[in-house]
Amino acid sequence: MEKHRRGIKARRGVVLATIGGVGVAMAAASLSWACTPITGNTWYSDGTFAKSGPSGTVITAYATGARKNQAFQLVAGTSTTPGHESHGCMDIPQAINPNIRTSTVETGFIAPTTGPVNRAPGEWQICFRETDVGSATNPVFFTVI
Repeated sequence: MEKHRRGIKARRGVVLATIGGVGVAMAAASLSWACTPITGNTWYSDGTFAKSGPSGTVITAYATGARKNQAFQLVAGTSTTPGHESHGCMDIPQAINPNIRTSTVETGFIAPTTGPVNRAPGEWQICFRETDVGSATNPVFFTVI
């Protein structure tokens, strides 16, 4: 009987370790989804970091130093989640241009990309957001008036 109890305890430990491992993996996956780490910098085509205009204003932006050879999309979003304010375009990102841009293999350059900022009035971040991992370039800013 004692041998049987030890066997049950050993199996219970394996089951708990497996469940715990799955929990850790799920937590890590949700964290990687929730955060938008910064890789590289976004620039407006005229070299500025801030613009303003009505909803629908067409902008052109490019990026340098993005993760190399990755797929990105130009988006407008915010970073209002507590503790994640420094993560570019993390919250409610919306595509400015539906086309996917691939950063260069050599330097992580993303070619100039144009599109309208169709957002409600307020402050918005403009950045290139990676389509798979969720990293983003350091944003520039646009105020919809």
